[in-house]
Amino acid sequence: MQLVKTKYNEDLLEGLARKATKKVVLLYSGGVDSTAAGLLLLKQGYQIYPLFINYHQTALKAEKFLVERSSTLLGFETTKVIETNLLNELTKSKLLGQTAISDDNAWVPGRNTLFMIIAGIFAKQINADGICIGYMLDDNFVFGDNDYFHHIGVEELLSKSFLQPMHVFMPTANFHKKELIDLLKKENVLQQTVSCWNAIIKNNAIISCGKCVNCLER
Repeated sequence: MQLVKTKYNEDLLEGLARKATKKVVLLYSGGVDSTAAGLLLLKQGYQIYPLFINYHQTALKAEKFLVERSSTLLGFETTKVIETNLLNELTKSKLLGQTAISDDNAWVPGRNTLFMIIAGIFAKQINADGICIGYMLDDNFVFGDNDYFHHIGVEELLSKSFLQPMHVFMPTANFHKKELIDLLKKENVLQQTVSCWNAIIKNNAIISCGKCVNCLER
């Protein structure tokens, strides 16, 4: 006699009955957007678990230097750092170890999609309510994997994958970059961020290139 498989139904019912924990995994790069997003959720009473992904980006040393020191100063939990070489193996972006100046040569196809899936896996393991990404109004019309409808699609995919509501929090969705910078200045934490695609560390200080799109925007 063949047994009827019921795990799906059991997991679905358990997921739908799950109680909120007020934990959120923040995709944290040390940039203005992710830092502001984390702070806004923190003010709403969420416990912020920063996740930094080492994908061998050009500014890796500078970003990692910052996120490992800044998370607790901002009131977040200790930053979890993971590494993946997938994007180096599959893409040719200049953001991966070269000098990136414009959106055209900095684009890493599917990066946000991949990172959101990874963050969702981490969120599931710590029983978080979902993940947070520093998406804002100025992100629209730049990359296909960084707009509102993409992120809502990932929310649906994560919820389906884990058989429970898995929210994609976008607390900065109605902000422009200038507003986020002003917010961080008001909180006196703008110095705890880095924007440059080509940033380096020199004498324990972050040095920006001053030429890339991110530097000019900031």
